[in-house]
Amino acid sequence: MGTRTYSTVLIGRGNVASHLEEAFVKAGHNVISVGGRERTMPIPKDADLYVIAVTDSAIASVAAEIGDVPGLVVHTAGSVPMSVLPQRNRGVLYPLQTFTKGQPINMQAVPLFIESDGDVRLLRQIAGQISGNVMEMDSAHRSYLHLAAVFCCNFTNHMYRLAESMLAAQNIPFSVMLPLIDETARKVHRLSPAQAQTGPAVRWNEEVMQAQVNLLERDDLKQLYQIISKSIHHDKLRSQED
Repeated sequence: MGTRTYSTVLIGRGNVASHLEEAFVKAGHNVISVGGRERTMPIPKDADLYVIAVTDSAIASVAAEIGDVPGLVVHTAGSVPMSVLPQRNRGVLYPLQTFTKGQPINMQAVPLFIESDGDVRLLRQIAGQISGNVMEMDSAHRSYLHLAAVFCCNFTNHMYRLAESMLAAQNIPFSVMLPLIDETARKVHRLSPAQAQTGPAVRWNEEVMQAQVNLLERDDLKQLYQIISKSIHHDKLRSQED
């Protein structure tokens, strides 16, 4: 017997929706993509699976529009509890990855965190069709997972953006940072982040740090540098106490 396929209604047009649609199609699902929050296509009422991949604030209204269908209704958000879904057969399918349209992702390697108080066996089976890394996690723990992801991904990328701006002002290409960025990421595959931390803040080299603060023209960047440096150093002190 082959792998069972499902009729899947996908609601959303963003980055997550585009990659999930590709993954579901690859898994053999009959995907009905009805668009995002603004759509003219009606939502079918007889699908096996409904995937709500819209902005967090719109999940509840979209779920209410779907109504009490017999199929499994899930959303894909990290910080939104499952309880926003009014359906009896409901769940969460949260992919822990950063998605950008047009940028290929190996979905088989993406951790999928699932939760359901309905047909959890069905959700686990469907998740296993698109990823080789499926874990169950409740809404409370998933909120911390998403918070950690914001630090690891969104905040880190913002630092890249600030560095890019600093370098551009000096006519230095951002590409010179790429080997450093790559090695920093590789190191945490071999070491803990605490072991991998380097730089003047770890050693609390005040002369170097003050010289770097003086190079920053904006007060918000000076404050950011000082706050992060103190956080790095205090973390080192706490780890030494432990």
